[in-house]
Amino acid sequence: MAAMITVCVLALLTVADNSESPIEVTYIANEGVLITTLEKKVLIDALFDNPNPNYAAPSKDMLEGMQSGRAPFDNVDLVLVTHNHPDHFSPSFAARFMENNPNALLIAAIDATDAMKETTKDWEQVQDRVFSFDLKAGETAEKSVDGISVRIFRTLHSGDLESPHNLMYLIKMDGRIIFHEGDSDGKLSTFKNFDFDKEKIDLALIHFWFPLSPEGERIILEVLKPGHVGLIHLPKRLESDAPSKIDMIKSHYEDIFLFLKLGEKKIIRF
Repeated sequence: MAAMITVCVLALLTVADNSESPIEVTYIANEGVLITTLEKKVLIDALFDNPNPNYAAPSKDMLEGMQSGRAPFDNVDLVLVTHNHPDHFSPSFAARFMENNPNALLIAAIDATDAMKETTKDWEQVQDRVFSFDLKAGETAEKSVDGISVRIFRTLHSGDLESPHNLMYLIKMDGRIIFHEGDSDGKLSTFKNFDFDKEKIDLALIHFWFPLSPEGERIILEVLKPGHVGLIHLPKRLESDAPSKIDMIKSHYEDIFLFLKLGEKKIIRF
């Protein structure tokens, strides 16, 4: 009987710990982030080494750290790729990462994984850990891997482009829910087509301009309704002006912050 009580208490403590699990976000560059919760690590749009010069790129030290699995990039559970653009994803760099990190899994759209396959020296070594999705705009999918649940939403790319395929992600891990937008078309109608109202999003990672436009603001406040908002994909030319503009609208949100400094960390506690 005593043993049973001990097990029940431990189970309750585990639930309590998960419900209070913080989210640690390490900013890599542009839309690249490392999300760390109680027991899981997810890299999103961080594996690129030949970026668009208009946007921030990972430092040499970060690139080496990701490839070698050096802390904080040790024991990455999952890599998510929103789309195949050089300021978000390098097929060859991602292939090397997967070869060097044999426990990591990767989710991406089919055009990104096809490009990755072409640059991988030994595709058979990594193919069982790469999950490819071929969705039409407006379609969704779900995948659970290694204790992480991922909902996948296909949208047109910014500018209403069919190619590359843009995937938005809703990630559930350790009792937390994180949203990453990628480069969506940024339309309220697109977001309303997905059932975000069924989720309680803890953190939304979205374009820096969303809270600065009427439509983007409605996406945040009426559709996503996140507890915390992280702003990403800021062009270099706006780095000096954007902080003051974000400061002007901070009162509209419980918590909103702009990522600027490579390697900076944001810890969200509950």
